[in-house]
Amino acid sequence: MQSVSVQRLCKSYKSKFVLKNVNLDIKKGELVVLFGANGCGKTTLLNIIAGIIQEDRGIIKIEGKEPNKEKIGYVFQNYRDSLLPWRTNLENIAFPLELTGITKNRRCKKAKVLIKEFDLPLPLNNYPYQSSGGEQQLVALLREVIAEPSLILMDEPFSALHQSSKEYLRVKLQEIWKKLGLTVLFVSHDITEALQLADRVLVMSSNPGRIVKQFNVNFQRPRRSKLVYSKQFSSLRKKILLYMEKDVL
Repeated sequence: MQSVSVQRLCKSYKSKFVLKNVNLDIKKGELVVLFGANGCGKTTLLNIIAGIIQEDRGIIKIEGKEPNKEKIGYVFQNYRDSLLPWRTNLENIAFPLELTGITKNRRCKKAKVLIKEFDLPLPLNNYPYQSSGGEQQLVALLREVIAEPSLILMDEPFSALHQSSKEYLRVKLQEIWKKLGLTVLFVSHDITEALQLADRVLVMSSNPGRIVKQFNVNFQRPRRSKLVYSKQFSSLRKKILLYMEKDVL
């Protein structure tokens, strides 16, 4: 079943196409990575799907409905700006439930159950500024997950973190995604990250931005850091980079 369908999507600025005839289908429960160089329109595409930017033309369906009729989560690159600094980590995670009228006790209990289910070492009573970058981004992710969205968009969420936090969160994201059956569209320009996470890698070219190639990624999960040293990983990584060098860049 298709969870996300994007057809003939176009967006231009000052008569120049940023995205032109973008077609994208994501199955329910898939983790798909958009991969491409900076400036190819990956974030613009996510922002259009999220309803932040208006497309010029094209069709977008989430679970067969207009995007504004479905819950869409969005995990941004800048986690510091996305969290509420006057609320604790627990309160930040539970915040979407407050918007639906759920009582404080019930929403905090649900947040604690979610955290316990995945054995997450979060300082729940700390405020974001008292937490590490990795902890803050994990809070931002859980805040979107707890709302049970039809789709989660992730825009290079781990790029500002140090390597150990990146590795930890890549593994935890896979665990959360698989157990909860989430549908995720993840933007990256890091090929190693893309192959560690994706069911499929969709390569985008620029001028104008469009999806030009799909690579299926069939490595066994969970995919940990040692995977990158395998011959199969190196072979697929090289294949994608050679394709980009020849046909995209």
